[in-house]
Amino acid sequence: MSTTERRTPVNTVDRVAFRDMCAEFARREVGPRWQEADRTKTFPRDFYVAAAKAGLIGITADESLGGAGLGCYEEAIAMEEMSKVNPNLAVSVLVQNVAGSILYEYGTPEQREIARRVIAGECMVAITVTEPEAGNDVAGLKTEAVRDGDHWVLNGMKSFITLGGDADVLVTLARVDRASGRNGMAFFAVDRRSPGVTTKQIETYVNRPAPTYRVTFDDVRVPEARRVDAGFREIMAGFNRERVMVAARWLGHMQNALNWAREYASVRHQFGRPIGANQSIAFQLAQAHVDVEAARHLTYHAAAKWDSGVPIRDLILDVSSAKLFATQAVVRVTQTALHVGGGWGLTEELPAMRLALDALVAPVTVGSWEIQLRAIAREMGLPCD
Repeated sequence: MSTTERRTPVNTVDRVAFRDMCAEFARREVGPRWQEADRTKTFPRDFYVAAAKAGLIGITADESLGGAGLGCYEEAIAMEEMSKVNPNLAVSVLVQNVAGSILYEYGTPEQREIARRVIAGECMVAITVTEPEAGNDVAGLKTEAVRDGDHWVLNGMKSFITLGGDADVLVTLARVDRASGRNGMAFFAVDRRSPGVTTKQIETYVNRPAPTYRVTFDDVRVPEARRVDAGFREIMAGFNRERVMVAARWLGHMQNALNWAREYASVRHQFGRPIGANQSIAFQLAQAHVDVEAARHLTYHAAAKWDSGVPIRDLILDVSSAKLFATQAVVRVTQTALHVGGGWGLTEELPAMRLALDALVAPVTVGSWEIQLRAIAREMGLPCD
C-alpha cells in the first residue's frame, strides 16, 4: 500500500460506549500498575497483554489480523482515556500500534503475521528510528544495511527508543542505498535477540513506566524476508498519524491535571476559605479549562480528517496544529496544577510534581515545537526555509 492509498475505517462503533469501555480499562489495568512501574523504571509486560485482550492493540488494523477496523478517532479516544490515568503506560500502546502498522500496512504475508501476533498480545514491537544525531532530521540517519546474499548486515546506533529493551521485534529504519538519499531507506523487522543487538536503558526523569533505550546494531544479520517495503516516505506519513495520538495522549494528561487541581483547590483552605475562591487561583483554572477544551477540539478535528481519507498533504496543517497546541498546553496546565499544590505540590504526598514532570517530554516527541511551527508556517505559504 502506498502513502497515497490511505487506509480508512471499515467499521463503526458507539463512541460513547467505546469511551466508557476505554475508561474502565484504564481504571482497571493502568491504575494498579503505573506507580510501581514508575518507581522501578520497568515496563509491566502483562499490561501489554491486557491491552491486546481488550482490543486496544491494532484498533485500526484489518479484522483478518485480529484488528478492529476502526479509525484514528477511536484510537485517539483510547489514548486519551488511558492517559487520564497515566500517559506513560498509554504510550506503550501507541508504540505497538505505530510499529505494528508499518508491518500490516506495508509488509509481506510473513511480516503481517508478526503484526497479527502483536495485535494478539504475543509479540511486542518497538519503532526504531531516532538516532543520536537524527531525531527531527530523519533524513540524516546513519544506520546502514548492506546486502550480503540472502541477508542484510545492519550497523548503527539508535537512541530514545521507547521499549527498545523490552520488545521482541525492533522495526528499524536503515539506509540501504546511500547514493539515493532519503529514498534509499528501508525498514527491517529485527529480532531483538539477534547476535550483535545490544540495548541499554537511558535514565530519564520522565516516561519511566515505558523506558527508553539506546539500541546498537553491530554486524547484525537480518534475513531478506524481514526487509519491509517501506522507508522514509512511509515513516513520515506515519508520523502524522502518530502526532494525532500524541495530541490525544497529552489531552488526557492535562485533563487529569485539571481535574486534580480543581478538586484540590476546593478542599484546600487558606484564610478561612477554599483557595479556589481566590480570583488568582480561579482564573488560572479557568485558563486551564480553555486549554483543555481547545486541545480537545483540535485533536479530534485532526483525527476525523485523517479518517476522511484525504491525502497526507491536506492533513499536515491540522495535525501539526493539534500536536503543537496540545504539547504546549499540557505544560501550562500541569504547571498550574503544580502551583495550586503550593509547597505540598513539591512533595510525593500529592501527584502535582509527577504530573508536571511527565509533561516535560511533550515538547520534543515526534517532532519538536519548532518542527511543528515550521510545518504550519509552510502550509500557510510562508517562505520559512
